[in-house]
Order: sequence, then C-alpha cells, then structure tokens
Amino acid sequence: MVTYKEPQEVAPCRLACPAGIDVPRYVRLIAEGKFDESLAVIREKIPFPSVCGRVCFHPCENKCNANHLDNPVAIAALKRFVAERPEATVHEPPSAKTTNKKVAIVGSGPAGLTAAYYLAKLGHEVTVFEAQAEAGGMMRYGIPDYHLPKDILRAEIGAIKNAGVDIKTNSKIDSPTSLLEQGYNAVFVAIGANRAITLSVEGEDLPVVKESLRLMKDLNTGGKVNLGDRIVVIGGGNAAIDTARCALRLGSQKVSIFYRRSRDEMPASAMEVGQALAEGVDIQFLTTPIKITMVHGKAKLDCVRTQLSEVDASGRRKAEPLPGSEFSAVVDTVISAVGQACELPAGFGSIVTGDFVQADSNQMTTNQMGIFAGGDAVSGATTVIDAIAAGRRAAVSIDKYLGGKGEIEVTLAPAEAHPMQTELQGFPVGRRVEMPNLPIDERRKNFSAVELGFSEEQAVNEAKRCLRCDLPITLEADNCAGCMTCVLRCALKYDNALSPAQSKIKVIPVTEKVNEITFNNECDTCGICARYCPHDALYRGQRLPAEPKTK
Repeated sequence: MVTYKEPQEVAPCRLACPAGIDVPRYVRLIAEGKFDESLAVIREKIPFPSVCGRVCFHPCENKCNANHLDNPVAIAALKRFVAERPEATVHEPPSAKTTNKKVAIVGSGPAGLTAAYYLAKLGHEVTVFEAQAEAGGMMRYGIPDYHLPKDILRAEIGAIKNAGVDIKTNSKIDSPTSLLEQGYNAVFVAIGANRAITLSVEGEDLPVVKESLRLMKDLNTGGKVNLGDRIVVIGGGNAAIDTARCALRLGSQKVSIFYRRSRDEMPASAMEVGQALAEGVDIQFLTTPIKITMVHGKAKLDCVRTQLSEVDASGRRKAEPLPGSEFSAVVDTVISAVGQACELPAGFGSIVTGDFVQADSNQMTTNQMGIFAGGDAVSGATTVIDAIAAGRRAAVSIDKYLGGKGEIEVTLAPAEAHPMQTELQGFPVGRRVEMPNLPIDERRKNFSAVELGFSEEQAVNEAKRCLRCDLPITLEADNCAGCMTCVLRCALKYDNALSPAQSKIKVIPVTEKVNEITFNNECDTCGICARYCPHDALYRGQRLPAEPKTK
C-alpha cells in the first residue's frame, strides 16, 4: 500500500473561505448523517451559520474540485440545511471568567457582532452601539427578505445576545475617542457601507432618481415604496440585481438594468444574474447614462453605448463611449446602484483618510491606541463572510491588547474515531442536487424566500458528491487491473485535452498487471481518479482492517 501525499494542509474550499471553516469536515459529517456535529464544526468559526448559508457568495464553491466533473458541491446550501433543522442542537463554546475589561463596538453588522461574540466568550464586557432602530447592519437593512428573512437574522443575533453581548440601538457614536473617555478599554469601529456613491451624472438629484440603499431600507422597514411601471437601475453589482428584482415584486412591469461593461465584467454573482433574467429583468450591457431630465413627470435618461478597451485599476476593461450610439429612454424611476461607501462622522477624523478608516488589515489597529477598525469601514463594501472574518481578527487583536492570549479557536465537534476512513468508494458521482426554488410566477408576487432549502435526503446526497480533498489518495497496487479509468478520468486531461501519456496519472503496465501508478508534480490530489476507480486500487484515506468473519 502506498499513500500519495500527506493530507493537504488546507483543502481548496477551506482555503478559499475567509473565516477558515473546515468545509470538507462538515460536508463529510452531513454525508454520514451526523447533522449536529456538522453544525458544530461550522460554529467553531462563525456565529452566523444560517445567515451565511443563505447570503454567502461561497468563494469555497469556486475552488471546489468537483468543478472538474460537473458543478461544485453546494457548500452554502448544505450549511443552511444543518443550521435550520428544527431539531438542531446549537453548540456553544464555554465562556471564560470575567476579565473586568470593557469593549465598545460601533456598528452591529456582521463584523461588529462577530467580534462582540468572541470577545464576550473570552470574558470581556461588550457593548455594541447601533445607530439604527434594530441590530444587524446591512444584513438587516440592505438585504431583501427573499434572500434573508428577518426572523432568521433575529434568531442568530439573539444567540449573540445570549452570549452576554449588550446591544444598544438608536445609539449613534460621533467619536470613538469619547468611548475611551467613558471608561471603555478598547473600541472596535465596524461601521458598514451605508452611504450610496453618486452617479456623477447631470440630473441625478431630480425626484425621479432614487438610491438603491434608500429603497432597500424602506422595504426592510415597512416603508411605502412606489416606483411606477417602467424602471431603470444603473449598476452591475449585487445591489443592482437585488434592486431590479425588488422592483418586479413591487409591481413594476418593465425593469431594466443598464451596465456600462459586459456580462463577463459584471461584479454581481452569476447565479444572481441568472435568477434576475429568469424573473424577467432586462439587462442592457455596454450602456451608460450621461444625463437625466424631467419630461412630463417622468425621467428622460440619455445614454450612450460603450465599448471595452484596456484594463483599468479595477482589473476590468474600461468602458469607453461608442461615437454615434446615443439614445434616450423615458421611464418612471431611475435607481442608482453603483456602489457604497461609509458615512463617517467628523469625530472619526483622526483615524480617517478619505472615505475609509485607516487600519492594519491583520491586526485591525488604527493610529490611535485602543481603537481598532475592520469590515466595510476599512475595506469598503464587501461580503458578509469577509466581514465575519474581519470580526474574528479584531477579536483576537483586541483580546491580546487587553492582556489575553487572543485564543478564539474552539473545538465543538468531537474528532472522528477514524478520520481517514472513507466509505464512498464506488459511489456514483451524480450531478449536483438542484436547489428547490419558488416558481417564478409566485416570486414576482411577494418577497418570500426564493430558495426553499434541501430536504434531508437531498442534503445527504449532495454531501456525498464531495471529493474529500483533505484526505490523501491511497494506492493498493495489487488491486489494480490496468483498466486506465484513472487516466481517462483525470481532471487535467479534461481541462487541457491531454492524452493519457501526458495526464497527471501515468499507469505503467508490467505484462498483464500494473504494478506502479505514478503521479507527476502537477497533481493537486483532487481525487477524481480515486472516485472512479472500479477496483479499489485508488481511494481516499485509509481503509480500516477488515473485521474477522464469523463462523
């Protein structure tokens, strides 16, 4: 028996997760029907498993080696499944003894609440100050209900409160220094990107032009929203997609998105774009506005078609006006969704440069002793999982500053007795389990959740598609029949149309037997060869000794 490579230090999916969740392990536990243990693995790294299962843009799936076969494992949907089981057991790390140290956190978004959770568990007295009427930051006010029902968010915030975090709403902080003066030992600035970036187009201040952020907040607080029948949304990010989909649900008959670049450059999630198109949103690519005027109470939007040139600082190609391509569109409402920035009070000036707080991205320290910062306030608008990761880093640094060890790592799921064993040999790989969705005709009538979630059977079957990239490939040459299946199934061969002689796996025949299988240096141990081996010559992990047969 030969084992090729030690287990990877971090599987590609786990490496891609900003919070470092042990993705292969929690997926493996779902495949084995150990749902509570799977949730415990997730909660070792994040306090928002259900929120992330619904709204995370899952960078882990982009790196999943199952992409070589069909589609990546539905990692985020599996997280949601174990988090939202009615009978789920919520594992909590023990709380340390009180340190008598006080921490103030400005902002109750994912960065602030994550830092608050871990700092409270470390024994610190934590108070979160939130300017709005309810906690959650952009999770509460910037994400529509069809993505994240508010009862789901409130439940996970409730668990953070139960950990000992005090959240004071309707409490705007104008200066972090004032909190130090009030007796707090440390302050973490975690303000979200709550200010819309302007279009920089003549006429954008007209009453027929609205901001996406304002629209979302009105929707999420029960405000009255009347957009009219014909709508144009300007932008190409997820906010623009959400705005357009919300407009359809509000009764608008014709909803278009104007985006200055092509679909390839569009920063919005491809899945979100696909859902918007399926629901009837019209997307006009290579289109940019140049002027907005009022005509008989409506918006006259003058635009120009664009063409792409060289790559700019954003890493995407520039959109240049195409001469002679000007046109106009008359609509009821124009909605700006071109980006977000932080609204920082004047009292934050000593730690602010431009639109952002200046802080070390790893230590989260600012130029003022005792004041830390992270999340959107430092990086600009980002994802929930990125903000959670920033909150974790902040908790570590703040605890060390207060005299602790910065140890927030916990073990909530017991180690498996035989972590290297696999029982999936010979299991048909199958196609990705399709997420059950609300029918399109029903989506446009309300803000009910579009994705309905996996059943237990669907979750287990999807989890079994995992290639287990965290386990080594084991070779038992005596079982090899020289069928060449491993070579034919090599992912590199699929990607680059290589012949078997050029593939990652080289089978060396000796007479009628194969006594050696070699792997060249390009092999990343995706394990597809092991999954397809019909003779148990290649498999993940190590087999347990066979049990003695009973007489």
